[in-house]
Amino acid sequence: MEVLPKIRVSFYMTGDEFDIEDITRKMNIIPTKTRQKEDFPVKEFAHTEWVLDTEKESCKVVSWQFEKILERLHDKQEIINQICKEKDIKVGFVVTIFMENGDGPEFVLTKEIISFLASINAEIGFDLYID
Repeated sequence: MEVLPKIRVSFYMTGDEFDIEDITRKMNIIPTKTRQKEDFPVKEFAHTEWVLDTEKESCKVVSWQFEKILERLHDKQEIINQICKEKDIKVGFVVTIFMENGDGPEFVLTKEIISFLASINAEIGFDLYID
């Protein structure tokens, strides 16, 4: 029996210090989580972050979870770019995959996903957890 991996995609905005409530207002989206610079235990790595996550769900295709978060960010490119410019904020995505050995997902990013990433100058990272 095949065990499907569990996948979560996170969109983040991060910078030195910024008003999280202001970002939430401008984005018109309630973030999944936030963190203030003073909340970090190691000051050298401290930053402020605004994060929007999907649920960690069983699926076989990374792009399926990615599409869910892009639906929430649809038509927000101009706002995201304006925020980044005004507040010196960086944006990116993290794809987190929890899988059993040998049961990994398809690592396909569609042209639409790549286009969106490029439109907001976003980085993308992959975190793999193998049991």
